[in-house]
Formats: sequence, C-alpha cells, structure tokens
Amino acid sequence: MSLLSVSASQFRNLTAVSLSAHAQFNLIIGMNGSGKTSLLEAIYYLAHGRSFRTSRAQRLVQHDAEAFVIHAKVSAQQQVHSLGLQRDKQGELVLRLNGANVNRLAEFASLLPVQLITPDSFRLFFGGPKERRQFFDMGLFHVEPAFFDSWLRFNKVLKQRNALLKTSRQYDSQFEFWDQQFVLLAFELQQLRLQYVSQLEAAFRQLTGSDELMQQLSFQLQQGWPEKISQPAELLQLLQQSFSQDSRMGFTQYGPQKADLKIKKDQWAAEEVLSRGQLKVLLFALKIAQNNVIRDNGQKQPLLLIDDLASELDQESTRQIFSYLRDINSQVFITAINAEQVSPFITAGQLAMFHVEHGQLTARTDDDGRTT
Repeated sequence: MSLLSVSASQFRNLTAVSLSAHAQFNLIIGMNGSGKTSLLEAIYYLAHGRSFRTSRAQRLVQHDAEAFVIHAKVSAQQQVHSLGLQRDKQGELVLRLNGANVNRLAEFASLLPVQLITPDSFRLFFGGPKERRQFFDMGLFHVEPAFFDSWLRFNKVLKQRNALLKTSRQYDSQFEFWDQQFVLLAFELQQLRLQYVSQLEAAFRQLTGSDELMQQLSFQLQQGWPEKISQPAELLQLLQQSFSQDSRMGFTQYGPQKADLKIKKDQWAAEEVLSRGQLKVLLFALKIAQNNVIRDNGQKQPLLLIDDLASELDQESTRQIFSYLRDINSQVFITAINAEQVSPFITAGQLAMFHVEHGQLTARTDDDGRTT
C-alpha cells in the first residue's frame, strides 16, 4: 500500500493543492502558518474521518466556502483505489470509493493505515488509558480482520449495559443476558490484544536492538479487570458484585474499555524516569515498530505522518530516530521549517521535497538533486 497522490481544496488555508508522493520520504517545508501541517491534517482526515487539531469540522472549511474536499489515489494489493471525501459546514459527510458512495469510514481506514506523530503525541505517555488503547487498537485493526467486528459488538453491548444502569436499580435477567455477552466478548478482545502487544514488543525489540535504554523497557497489557480473574465466569461474578456501585456511577467499571498498556523501566513508568528527549525517541520507536507489525502481519504499507520532527530533539536523538526510520518499509511524510533539519539524514533518491507558502504547494529540488 502506498499513497500515490493527494489533493485538498478549501481545507483550512489550502485553497487547492495537489501532491504526487514519493514511495519513501516526503519532506514538506515552510514557515509556521504556511499550511504544511494542514496538508498532513488532510491526509489524516481522509484516513480517520476526524482532525488531530480540532473536533469541529466546520473550522476546517475555508470561511468563504461551503465544504472542503480531499481526494487521494492509493495503491494496494496491485490495484489503484480512488478515495474521495467531502464535508460541509453543517457536518454532512460524503465518501466515495472508486467512484461509488460508501457509508463506513472503516473502508477508507483499511486502505489507508495512517499513524501520526506531532508535538502533542506525548499524550501517549501523559494522557489517560484511552490514548494508549487507541494506539494499540489501531494496529490491531490493521493486523487482525476479526478485531473490528468483535470491537463493534462489544461496544454495542457496553452501550446497552450502561443505558440499563441509568434506568434500573435491580440486577435482573436483562442484566444477566447482557453480562454474559459482555464477558465472552471481553475475553475475545483481550486475547486478540495480548497477541498483538506481543507482536508489537517483538518488533520494538528488533528495531531498538542497539539501544541499551530501550531494551530495558518492559510492556504490560492491563486487561481492564483484576489480574487474578482469568475466566469468563469470574468476570461475570465481578460484574454482578459491582452492580450496585456501577449503578450509582452510571457506567461499567470493569472490562476491555478500561484496558491500558504500561511501559516500564525497573517497575517505574517510562514517563517518570525518562527525559523528554528520551521519551520522544521512545515515541518514534513505538510508532515505527507498530508500522512494521502492520507491514509484516497485516500485509499493508502504513503511512507515518511526522509534524515538526526537529521539535525538542538534539542532533544525537535525531540521528537515533532516523536510524529507526531507515528500518521502516512505509511512506513517511515529514514537516519542517528548514530542509537542513531533515535532508542530511536521508539518502539521495529516497526523498521528495515540497515547499508550502501561503497555502500554495510547489515541488523543489535541493543541491543534491532530490526532487519529485
């Protein structure tokens, strides 16, 4: 899978831009506010149906336009697919895949696995468990075909159980029915997640084999209920025992919706003992390892979007990150203010460079002849 081209119109300050992508590295340079991050945001929006900068879609539409449009051509399994997305200021979403309307963003996401690293990505460490669940579930979605259906069915059951908690004060046959479904799906999801995190850790160790600090880190998947519970019947009993408290709070305390991934060094959380620069190296290693798992086990070539790569990095950390990026079999899109922050670390012939100014995009050639 690779992104062959992408275009965006009326999206933020991008009135009409088009990019033909390099199969390996794409460097987008420009001053702050020029539109380079908006281009990454457009690619991300096409894959996820949401922005990483705002929850209000109307803010993405240029003020004098009614809607924005994003289009891409994607090569996957020796076929070229056309993806088109339009969203207006009222929030109406239109999706087109190979010229036909589709209803689910999951069809886009399966063709366009995209990971993102921005200065805000430290939320993976300092945010709540939801940030980390989204991280490993994204990889699992692209590696295990059965995961998405199980995840949808579990969330339907969870929604039903939480709705009942708000209306019923007695544990009855309705709760027992939904709880039986709940525990079966909970263990199904947990098993899939355990398998995936094992794959992720193996890819991480292979990637960081020469980095002593990274090799000292351990991975622990917390399932969302006490570790001593190892059978569905035991989780069912826990749900029954915690019913009164769940009812008072209005939501379910235990289950895979509470799962978390802990990364530790000597029993301490990584974010408590690693420096900011070391955490950024760890962040890149995790994202690249996940890309490699998706590539090797999901038979897809993911995209990695990196906004402001040089932020908070010294030269040694930058060199370390690019040593990881050299082991990635994925397309990479990087934004930077100056080409010199990135281009010295990439071999000539592996890089296409683009310049963004006032929302206009142009291809450029540097002194080494790297161009589109």
